[in-house]
Amino acid sequence: MKKGLLIVSVLVLLSSCDLTIIEVPFDNRDNFVGRYEAEEYSETYDQLSFFDMRILRDSDDFSNAIYIRNFYAQGIEVYAEVNGRNITIPRQVVDGFVVEGTGRLENGDVFLTYSVDDTYSNGRTDFCNTVLYRR
Repeated sequence: MKKGLLIVSVLVLLSSCDLTIIEVPFDNRDNFVGRYEAEEYSETYDQLSFFDMRILRDSDDFSNAIYIRNFYAQGIEVYAEVNGRNITIPRQVVDGFVVEGTGRLENGDVFLTYSVDDTYSNGRTDFCNTVLYRR
């Protein structure tokens, strides 16, 4: 009888407990944030370049914005928007460079395709494919 009463008491005690699970929302921008070694191929000039880049996220938690530093190896910072594993670099003018493009995340590496117009040199539009390897 005491054994049965003990089991019932334990069951009552356990059924009266509430278990609260708090899920922290995942931010897709965190997949892109970091330091990278860039391997940039210019289709326009048939030239391969190597340099460092860094991706930072916007401080606004409700934003989908990231910033790409040392873009095009020119020391400029470009704004981009994250949508899942894809990014969009909207058309923007930064320090005389007109840039726009897209990108995607694959196995920790970032693949970018973009165009750059240098308004100072009035040269041809440079179409680039770049792979960012995480350091």
